[in-house]
Amino acid sequence: MKCFDTHIHSEGRSVEDLTAMANEGIKAAITCAFYPIKPMFQETLIDLFRKLIDFEKYRGKKTGMEIHTAIGIHPRCIPPTYTKVLEMMEGMDSTAFGEIGLEDATQEEIEVFESQLKLAIRVDKPCIIHTPRNNKKEVTKKTFGILEKIGFPETLAVIDHVSLETVETVLKANYIAGLTVQPGKLREEEVVTIVEEHGFENFILNSDTGFSPSDMFAVVKTVNVLIEKFDKKDVKRVAWENGMRFFRI
Repeated sequence: MKCFDTHIHSEGRSVEDLTAMANEGIKAAITCAFYPIKPMFQETLIDLFRKLIDFEKYRGKKTGMEIHTAIGIHPRCIPPTYTKVLEMMEGMDSTAFGEIGLEDATQEEIEVFESQLKLAIRVDKPCIIHTPRNNKKEVTKKTFGILEKIGFPETLAVIDHVSLETVETVLKANYIAGLTVQPGKLREEEVVTIVEEHGFENFILNSDTGFSPSDMFAVVKTVNVLIEKFDKKDVKRVAWENGMRFFRI
């Protein structure tokens, strides 16, 4: 079954890795903006966005994978000033904004997050919203508060890296939930537990593979486990169709 990995950092993987992912069935992916050190200049992020949109799409085509781009200011990648970044984001040809959100929920993070959400409303752009490993429940709650305060459309938000602890809250708030299968996030059997309880309609799968040690085949492995337990038509929704619909591809 062909798979859509809805959150990777492709620049952290070689062409050989991307080819292997495509050969295993990952035929589409969203590559998300992330800079591995805190940028000193906002132009650093602007050039990163250009690289993702142009070069990463090109690398994907060489490997048999359709790579789509999400651009944005990750909460761990906020430059000293960012007004030019927002200006460039508005006009760039990206599929989504992401990943954006909160890490420690500092005032700076909140301001940058709100600015990007307001821009997303103005240009009608889907957003991949990060939730952290630490204090996930508390930070997710603060994230919801920000979304509600500015009236952010539910149809434009995927709350990513959900946990068993936060998934029900995300679904009750009518957001799409991103199921990230990696050590320290979700295990394959936990995805089975989640879809057994909540169905397949409001989930997308991703591996978050990139710069750090990770299982780049996590989405395919999870889909294979799901196929053993559920109807293929249902599995196809979470493996491919839901992501394509949400990102308007």
